[in-house]
Amino acid sequence: MVGAFGGVRGQDRAVALLLRYLESGNVPAGLLFFGEEGIGKEKAAVAFVSALFCRTRGESGGCGTCRDCRVLASGSHPNFLRVSPENQNILIDDIRRLQEELSLKAFSDRPRAVVIAPADRMTVQAANALLKTLEEPPPGTHLLLVAHRMSRLPPTIVSRCQKVSFSPLARGLVEEIVTGIPGTGDRYPAAVIRGAAALSGGSPGRALEVLEEAEGERERWVRLLSSPDPAAITSVAASWKGAGDLSRKVAAPLSVVRDISLLSSGAELGIINEDLKDALRVAAGRKTPEGWGRAYRALLSMSRMPPQAQKQLMVEAFLFAFHGKG
Repeated sequence: MVGAFGGVRGQDRAVALLLRYLESGNVPAGLLFFGEEGIGKEKAAVAFVSALFCRTRGESGGCGTCRDCRVLASGSHPNFLRVSPENQNILIDDIRRLQEELSLKAFSDRPRAVVIAPADRMTVQAANALLKTLEEPPPGTHLLLVAHRMSRLPPTIVSRCQKVSFSPLARGLVEEIVTGIPGTGDRYPAAVIRGAAALSGGSPGRALEVLEEAEGERERWVRLLSSPDPAAITSVAASWKGAGDLSRKVAAPLSVVRDISLLSSGAELGIINEDLKDALRVAAGRKTPEGWGRAYRALLSMSRMPPQAQKQLMVEAFLFAFHGKG
């Protein structure tokens, strides 16, 4: 589990702040790593722990070869603790077990580090229990909270941590990172990876999810939008039943409708699904530019629906309405 800051791409400002803490020797008891999911927060937290434990750390963090780095890499460093949700949430019992561990004497002369990820999945009771530890941490103990949505954390937790902000990555860097992941560049065409990067919101992690979710879906949606087929509409709507994150499910149709909307207006530049351009151009003739614009806005609105929304019914309503007027 040893990490180095060199592996944290596109987060120079956050890495520089963490290095300043290490170099000054004044490491806060509570650090809050926040930003979109899949942009390197947890990787940075691991790199920070590695550097904190390392006895011969350099500019890029832990050396990877000293005894503490080797023990940390094995996953058995006694001074490293981790709290993550077993199911959906981090519960108060999880925090109480952590507090029991921290009440015991440390096994090593190194600092103790706790990574809580994702911290925004703590229940209110769990967060309130953690507050006591943040207010009065055991000596030499550092709590690293990794949160995708800082707004879901109680203000009392946020106010007791030093915040480390992580920004969405540039589209080109997302594409580069995803392409370089073993097996990904060979499995997906460059145009498909480029499209996933464009829909990722600057998150390589989300780009990977879009790739997995959208495999075969782009072509399916081109067919759905090209001709009214009630059986196909019912089938695709059924596949949305119980879907968790709507932003992942809607990524493929959103990219397809966006491109068709551009093509229907006569634009050729900025097309995400370049490999499907011929089929998209044919589909563009089915509606006016205004009709495609309405379809795009409807899908965009759908992507922002709450998790409890009736997704199957929404997709059916969208597609039947799409073929019924425009």
